[in-house]
Amino acid sequence: MNGKLFFSVTLCLVAGMSSVRPVLGETAEEVRAKALAVLKSDAPLDQKSAACRDLARVGNKDCVPVLAGMLGDEKLSHIGRYALEPIPDRSVDEALRAALGTLSGRLLCGVISSVGTRRDSAAVGLLAKHLADRDGDVVRATAIALGRIGTVAAGKALLDALSAAKGENPGWIYDGLLACGANLAAQGQHRDAQAIYDAMLAQNPPARFRAAALRGAVLCDPSSGMKRLGGMIRDRDFCVFAMALRIAVEMKDRQVTDVLTSEIGNLPADRVVPVVRILGQRGDKAALPLLLEMAKKGNKPVCLEAIQSLAEIADVSAVPVLVGLMKDKDEATARAATATLTTLPGAQVDSAIVAILESPDRILRRQMLEIAGQRRIASATPLLLKAMSDADISMRTAAAKSYGELAGAGGIPALIDMLLKAPDGGEIDLCERILGAACPAASDKAACARRLVDALSRAGLAAKPALLRTLRATGGPDALKAVHGALADANKDIHATALRVLSEWSSPDAAPVLLELATNAATPVDKLVALRGYLGIALQKDVAAQDRLAICRRAAPLIRRDEEKRMLLGVLSSAAAAESLDLLVPYLDDPSVKHEAVATVMAIVEKRKKSEYAAVARSALAKVVKIAADDPAVTRRAEELLKQMATEK
Repeated sequence: MNGKLFFSVTLCLVAGMSSVRPVLGETAEEVRAKALAVLKSDAPLDQKSAACRDLARVGNKDCVPVLAGMLGDEKLSHIGRYALEPIPDRSVDEALRAALGTLSGRLLCGVISSVGTRRDSAAVGLLAKHLADRDGDVVRATAIALGRIGTVAAGKALLDALSAAKGENPGWIYDGLLACGANLAAQGQHRDAQAIYDAMLAQNPPARFRAAALRGAVLCDPSSGMKRLGGMIRDRDFCVFAMALRIAVEMKDRQVTDVLTSEIGNLPADRVVPVVRILGQRGDKAALPLLLEMAKKGNKPVCLEAIQSLAEIADVSAVPVLVGLMKDKDEATARAATATLTTLPGAQVDSAIVAILESPDRILRRQMLEIAGQRRIASATPLLLKAMSDADISMRTAAAKSYGELAGAGGIPALIDMLLKAPDGGEIDLCERILGAACPAASDKAACARRLVDALSRAGLAAKPALLRTLRATGGPDALKAVHGALADANKDIHATALRVLSEWSSPDAAPVLLELATNAATPVDKLVALRGYLGIALQKDVAAQDRLAICRRAAPLIRRDEEKRMLLGVLSSAAAAESLDLLVPYLDDPSVKHEAVATVMAIVEKRKKSEYAAVARSALAKVVKIAADDPAVTRRAEELLKQMATEK
């Protein structure tokens, strides 16, 4: 396309767009002039819409006559009002008021809505006439507009219209009254808002409007509203009761707590639980006596809700009650009390729990041992350490778990000592799990490994496997040397554990040891386990591709079983190195792994750089073509690759 043609096409495109699209650097006056010219012309609707959007930004009183003239147009009224509403000039309100007496139906509803949006108090009298309109949509729009205007006069107009309203209209008027009351209250006119709510309530409106009016009345005058709030809580209509609970959440006054606690005894059972829940949400400690009593003596749903509320108020005075409930015969109650005590915040609560750790009640003490760890109470550490030597295994177990959570890496010596003293496999397993979590978190893993190695030299037969497995978590040369040395142990279980730990070593430094074992171990089983461990090292993320390939080359002569063949092919596939193709070719003739070998060859050749190991790649592809006849797609792709490689050397 040449320059002139491009320029012509561009002009055509621009002409099809809004003719009032602002140009960079245009003044507001220039934009207004263009927009008004479009509105006065026979321009299509989309251009007039764009013009009104511009006037919504920059319009002034000079634009009002043109825009007001659009209010009676079915197609243009809406966009005209869109432009009129933001213009900060009285002439807009005058134009809208004038239109109220000339329009009907949908157009009238639109103008009424604009009057409400602009909150034109001078239009209240004109709007009031439309509250008796036969068109329900007009009544609805008028009620909403008067609510938005939110003046005493607007409220009076709405109230005056109530007596004659029929059908759905009373509902719209009540909505308008509620909005009017809210606006008056927001402006600080609480007495006027109160009068509107009282007048509404005198009409005995439907429950949802009564509930909203009561809320408004209570919020306008909290001191005298408490009596009303109490009545709302007792009200037979659940909608009003629910609104009372909403008020109780909104208002933080102490009087609200007093109302809730005094009324709760007068409520049916199904309302007690919601009130207890709200008392918890309020977080007012004045409710504690009632909540503690309900936690101890309420029926089950009330008791459980009270326990939860105690957690939200979070006061140390709840501790004795919660401790007592932890012994409750009902499991749900005991669990809830335990959970609440575990999460109850505060240093005073921690101190109370530590004090109970020395209680003669062993069951309670064991529970507190667990809670102390979950709460991370540092001051409980000495008592946890002491309990780890208790004669009761359940006590030792609970203490060890909490000590591990609390002490972290610093608790490793004590945990090792407990493991060495453990009388049975269950306790050894517990200590192993805790050590296994603590050792990786130690900042000095080498020091941690040395402690474990030292313990290994002193451990009995039952504890040695656990220490060997934990050494895997620390890693490092000392740990590797100790595990390697354990292979020579005469005990079969220790030997087997050491071999398994080596085969699962998490760093490449075990590779030479595993290769030596895979080559020279005394039994076929040991060779197999070591070989798999050696190949597993090649799959570790931090092993470079060249090192993976080297591992595969050393392992290949040792492989006999199909499982290890597949493992080798998986490693080669992950390495995706063209130089590994010579290792793969023999497996193409192995029926047991032929398909895996074909897939690996194809994956490597697809990624291979041009001319890289071309001869080996052609040889491998040629064999794939011969043996993959049962898979036409693979055969076809192999042939395509061979053609592409024809000129490669």
